[in-house]
Amino acid sequence: MPELIKSRVLKVVLVTLASLVLLSGAFCLGVNIGERKASHFAGWFENYDRAFGHRPPGGAPQMPLEPAPFPGGHGVFGKVVSVSTSTVVIAGKDNIEQDVSITSSTAIRDGRGTGTVNDIKPDMDAAVFGAPNDHGQIDARLIRIFSQPQPPVAQPQPPTTTN
Repeated sequence: MPELIKSRVLKVVLVTLASLVLLSGAFCLGVNIGERKASHFAGWFENYDRAFGHRPPGGAPQMPLEPAPFPGGHGVFGKVVSVSTSTVVIAGKDNIEQDVSITSSTAIRDGRGTGTVNDIKPDMDAAVFGAPNDHGQIDARLIRIFSQPQPPVAQPQPPTTTN
């Protein structure tokens, strides 16, 4: 038995098995991530008319001839387009509008402090981090808003006197 434990063949077999387990785990993880992204894109496409306010003639949304880039599933950074109590629409990369679902567990940050949905205004920059849902939205876990810098206030100049 001790000869078997010290055997070079056993070491090679164990390393090979461990490598196969790691590779199959990485493959399963990749498949899981791919399925989640595909599910998000399918939900986004199925809710296209709700997100953009119209459905083309014929009843079914159609993909454009040149496919536009799909929105990111786990987050978006861009300008706030509209705000309601439960959703925010953000125009992200390439001006693709993404619906963001806000729940009671969504953390909203404004600068270094906390914020509320009432602090989010159109034309503000915002970064959203969350998870895709079945409706083509992002369930926001964190929304960080960036307040617009205020223009500098002109200071009154003291009167100049000439003698």
